[in-house]
Amino acid sequence: MSEAVSDTTIENYKGLLQQYCQKRAIGDLIYTTDQQGTANEPSWVVTIKYGETTYTTPAPIQGSKRWAEKMAAKQVLEHIESHQETFLAGGSESQSHRGDSIEITEMQEHPTEVSSPAPLYVPTELVTTALGIANHRLAGLQRGIRYRDSVESKQGNQMFAEHLAELTMQIVREVADAAEVAGVKFGNTAQPESADFGNMSKERNK
Repeated sequence: MSEAVSDTTIENYKGLLQQYCQKRAIGDLIYTTDQQGTANEPSWVVTIKYGETTYTTPAPIQGSKRWAEKMAAKQVLEHIESHQETFLAGGSESQSHRGDSIEITEMQEHPTEVSSPAPLYVPTELVTTALGIANHRLAGLQRGIRYRDSVESKQGNQMFAEHLAELTMQIVREVADAAEVAGVKFGNTAQPESADFGNMSKERNK
């Protein structure tokens, strides 16, 4: 978005970021600014701290302090949009951001190869319920930070579909793991109908 647009007409990115933090129970949304340039042509390096995450603009933003904070909030929202899987995973997110440079403390410097999880058989109702929960969570976030540009919207829709599938499978596996720990059994979900039908046929033939 061009800086020629006035402060009164630009979308309230600070408000959208505040709403996002409130929905996710992320506290301590703090803006700090460092003035650069001259008094007649000021520019600002903005640092935004939200929860345990800190983001600093990669370059000074020209214009008023208010404008710089809004543009910094827009950058944070764009970063969140492109890294939704990190936020939606619900894990610890102690990160330091400097523009496009990201340092995640939990990541290993040399990650080891992880084998694919074993197939999991669960009732269809569980998958349907998990899909509804995932769609509700993602849809609420998508409305808050949707971009106006049509190209970005198409990319956002594709990302939404990918994250919907990932989050649904994550919820299903977490429920299944919790059920196993609690000793709850789903029963034999691997083609139960065909097995029962075969037993019924044997009984009739006796």
